[in-house]
Amino acid sequence: MLKTSSNLTLVLTLILPSYLWAHSNTAELPLASQSAFQMTESATRLVKSLSEAQLKEIIYPFVNDQDRTNWTNSPVSSKPRNGLPIGRLNIEQRTLMHQLLIASTSSQGYQKIWSAIQSDDTLKKEGENRELRSKKFFDKNQSIGANNYWLSLYGDPRSDNRWGYMLTGHHLAANFTVIDGKATFVPMFYGSDPAVISNGKHAGHSFLPNERNRGLELLKSLNTEQQKLAIVAEQYPANKYGSVDFAGPGKKDKARKSQGISADKLSPSQLKLLWVLIKEYVNNADFDVAEAQISKIRKAGLDNLYFSWMGPADGNEKIFFRIESPAILIDFVDQRTGFDWNTHPHTIVRDPSNDYGENWLERHIKEAH
Repeated sequence: MLKTSSNLTLVLTLILPSYLWAHSNTAELPLASQSAFQMTESATRLVKSLSEAQLKEIIYPFVNDQDRTNWTNSPVSSKPRNGLPIGRLNIEQRTLMHQLLIASTSSQGYQKIWSAIQSDDTLKKEGENRELRSKKFFDKNQSIGANNYWLSLYGDPRSDNRWGYMLTGHHLAANFTVIDGKATFVPMFYGSDPAVISNGKHAGHSFLPNERNRGLELLKSLNTEQQKLAIVAEQYPANKYGSVDFAGPGKKDKARKSQGISADKLSPSQLKLLWVLIKEYVNNADFDVAEAQISKIRKAGLDNLYFSWMGPADGNEKIFFRIESPAILIDFVDQRTGFDWNTHPHTIVRDPSNDYGENWLERHIKEAH
């Protein structure tokens, strides 16, 4: 008995510290390591570098939800943006903007955000190699690319405990919010067009390689009966703009019926793949924000966590999948419309209970269309 007790003590001594660390509260982190603190420090440096004229154009009142939630994935030629475009920031200010993005994300999140912008540069070059007979296509091509991604701030990080910022353009809407020392990264929309570079020295480079693959891996792991639950349509409903179900701009409060297969009907290995897929999105945030979001999803319960699929089960073009629970909403779609040269992905991650930090603000926020 003494030997068993000693062994148990040894095991607890080895395991308990790492368990406690993994489940510790964000407030127990050193202040300088917390995402909200780092974001505020980086945003303050950026704001201090701006001229008075730039400040008037880039900072909006935090309480104005109509501005704070005003984003779209349309080209800038179709829908104007708030704030200042990257092209109107000087080199120092662009560098400070990148430091703010780095403070707000993990390495993978930072790379995905910038990949969305880089793919838009590739699309612009692709358009320049085509005969753009239509004025509409010409105007669209002129309005895309990195210089036409716009930065706006809501509240002043130099003085306010509640503030946020948005970086948005044709294939990106990255929204970050800080409220009383807590940070959130939702909603985050990103995509790429093209999905893969098809020529030149970078041929084969994929801009967003794993979102689609992780979803397909989970679907393929399901047996026949499970797939009957998960696959809810042979093709996704669409109009001339793309998927009608995609939880894009203005659809924050759209009523949704949970469908597909619930996580409590998955085997341990399938459940592992589901968490890998979820973390592909949640881990775009910095580690403390991501850990808090994962904990919230777990607390909501496996019976409330669903995976659904629309489109061909072999994963060919034009697929749509969704993960949803009270604490997470992830949509992925292969986008293709009459305006597109390429099939390209659109994807979004939301928190139905806390987009734009509304739960922490204890008030409902209606998203602009």
